[in-house]
This record gives sequence, C-alpha cells and structure tokens, in this order.
Amino acid sequence: MTLANLILICAWVINLILVVFVAFNKQQKHRLPVLLLIVLVTLWQSIELINVLFLRFTDYLLLGARFGLLPNLFIAPAFLWLVFSLCDRCQIVKHYTKILVWLPAVLMIPFLFSDYNISSVTVTEHGFVFQQEVLYYYFLAYFLLVIGFALTFLAKMSKRVNLIVRKQISYLFFGTALTATFALLFSVVLPLFGLKNLFYLGVDSAVFFTLVLVYALARYRFWDLKQLFLKTALDLIAFFSTLFVFYFLFISLLRFVKIDFMVLSNQLSFVLLIGFSSPLVYQAIYKFLNYFFFNPQQKIELSVEQVADVLRSGADLNILFSRLAKVIAQVIDYQDLFVYLAKHNNSEVFHQVYPVGERLLVLKDSQLLQFLGQHPEGANKAEIQYLQTDHYLAESMEKQKIDFALPIFYNQQLLGLVMIDAKQKFLSAQQLQFLTKIKDYLDIAIGSFLLANK
Repeated sequence: MTLANLILICAWVINLILVVFVAFNKQQKHRLPVLLLIVLVTLWQSIELINVLFLRFTDYLLLGARFGLLPNLFIAPAFLWLVFSLCDRCQIVKHYTKILVWLPAVLMIPFLFSDYNISSVTVTEHGFVFQQEVLYYYFLAYFLLVIGFALTFLAKMSKRVNLIVRKQISYLFFGTALTATFALLFSVVLPLFGLKNLFYLGVDSAVFFTLVLVYALARYRFWDLKQLFLKTALDLIAFFSTLFVFYFLFISLLRFVKIDFMVLSNQLSFVLLIGFSSPLVYQAIYKFLNYFFFNPQQKIELSVEQVADVLRSGADLNILFSRLAKVIAQVIDYQDLFVYLAKHNNSEVFHQVYPVGERLLVLKDSQLLQFLGQHPEGANKAEIQYLQTDHYLAESMEKQKIDFALPIFYNQQLLGLVMIDAKQKFLSAQQLQFLTKIKDYLDIAIGSFLLANK
C-alpha cells in the first residue's frame, strides 16, 4: 500500500461519509444539488481507486482511465445548479437555458472512450498518467468556462443575498480556491518541472471542496474562524510550552542533580510531579500568553462576567443599561441599542427605557413581540430570512433596522426586549452564544428589579 493509494482511500471514505450524511439530512436546504455534486466527486474517486488497486497492471486500465472522466463531465453543470439554487434563481432560469448547460456534457459522453480523449496510459510508481488528446482540452475548456461563470455569478449575487447565504458563498469561494490551488500545484505546475510523483494529490484535493461545501450548507450558524484559530494557536503554544518546561526539568534533574531515572521510585515520583503540577503550569503559561497576546474568546468570556457584575450592581435602570450597552459593544460592533420594558399597569404595552424615549410597542400590534413570546431564544433577522420562518417579521425588522432582538422573561412572562442594530453584519456563533448568556442574566436581574420596585 503506497502513500498515494492510502491518501486516495482516505479521501474516498470521507466523501462517502459526506454522501450518507447529506442523503439522510433531509432538513438541509439545497440538498439535491449538494448531494449530486458530492456523488459525482465520489464516483470519480471510486473509479480512480478501482483503476489504481485492480486495473493498474491490466489491459483495462485505458478503459478505466477514460471512464474516470465521465463523472467529471457533469461536475461543472452540477456546481452551476447548486449556485442557482443557493441564490434562489432556479425558478427564474428558463428550461432551454438549463438544457444548454448540460447538453455539452451529454454530447461528449460517446467521445470519452475514443482516442480523441485519452490515447494511452503509462503506469508509474505511484499510479498512472495518461496522454491527453484534443477532446480532453475541449472538455477542460468547457469545465473552466462553466465553473468560471458560476463563480462570477456567485460574486455578483453575494451583494444581494441574505447574510447567511453570503457567508455560505464566502465558504464556497474558500473551498474552491483551496482545491484549485492544490490541483494546479500538484497536477499542473509541478509536472511541468518534471515532478510527477505528487500528481495524485491534485486529484485527492477535491475532498477539501466537498468538506467545506457540506459544512457551509448544512448549517446557518458559523464560528468566527479567526477567533477559533487564535484560540487554538494559544492553546497549542501553551500545551507545547508546558511539555518543554517538564522536558527542561527532566534534563536538569538528570544532568545536574544526577537523579537516576532508571530507579522505579524516581520514575513514579516524576510522573506524580507532572500529574499534579502540569495543570498549574499550563494555566500559568496560558494566562501569560493571554496577557501579552489577543485572545478574542477570552474577551467574550470576560465580557460575560462584566455583564453579570453590571446586573448585580443594583444601579438605576438607565445607568444599568448604559453600562450593559458598553459591555455588549466590546463583543458586537453595533450601531444602536434600544431597551423596552413592559409597563407596570399594562403588561401588553412596552415603553422605551434606554435610551429614555417616548416610543411604545403594543403586544397585539407588534409582530416582533408576538414572535419573541413564542421564541424565548430571541429573533435573529438573518436566520428568520434564511429559514423563511416569518416573511413579514423579517421585512418589519429590516425596515426598523433590527438585526437581533433579545427577549427578557420572568416567570414565563415577557417583560421586555433588547433591540440591536448590528450594521447589517453577520453575527457569529460566538456572538450569539454571548447574547444567550446575557439573556439568562437579564431574565433574573430585570425580573427581580421590577418585582422589588413594583
């Protein structure tokens, strides 16, 4: 088993798992085009696997190499179908246009098995290479033309679509760029310089695209990858620094103190020392790194603690919300923040308490209040638009420039809400978790405050 075959098998297994996941995830939007695209990539790698493992030294290798391009013919139009589906343009595109996109691929099928496509194959140490002929370059031109049009259309539509779809589009561009970089490097650039041993990595790089594709379209809440990367980097630095501290201690004890670690009691003592002191050393190093380097995740955690301190302060409501707004601004770069609370004498009428104003919201007339009454987790405009939960509410929040509304409950009764105008920016999963934690504190603090001053 060569490294090339092992990598191909791993990529094939990953794609097969993704096919099963998408096939049974019936709640996923755009499931059919996603499934078709991954199935085509999996078929392509399946044929490559059969060629390498079973047909490599047989007379059927040429037929297998030609047959391997059959799924590739339909990857480009399948990707275009996905793009139109993602941008909600499938219903607008006319039937003859859809036929014209798929027609070249269908017409090329009979010619795939002729010498005009692949004339010969040569077995190599890591697999095989084939001699491309004129039809192969026509197919390549068709593939690049359709993919190029799809990516151009995506870039154009990214300014018109919902924030979540826009985020998904950015992931698609990232996955495409990553796959294209590996494919060009290992399958085109390096072979031009005579390095053909890594050719297989270009074929296997399609797994990056399928992984990113499934991740992007199977969810609508996304982690801030920059924050996640920085936190992971600090965790790894702290981990390896802790290992180095104990390695340095071991060398010092061995060379300078002359402790014989061949003695079992000395070994057990050192292991116990590591077991009891390593968490303390790790925490000390981690705090040191956080002090000198920026850790956005810790910033969110500290902001949550600050929110708890503010709400426990028992200050006047206006002062309390003013401090709360400043803490929220550390995590979410918002334009405006408004707080409404229910009136004491009429729980169905909500008045603006921060900033102090005269605006009122009436429960029976406000779609937002009615929605929050049934959805205690809050109202995220981007998610409401994407999931099409309430079309009229999404339009209302758009007009009022409300990106997120956080309800305040006490004893299962809606006491108020916090409206946030986030400048039409996407709220990451970390920011939404932060708002959820704020809600838990608000429910207790505001409910207790109003009850004490009733």
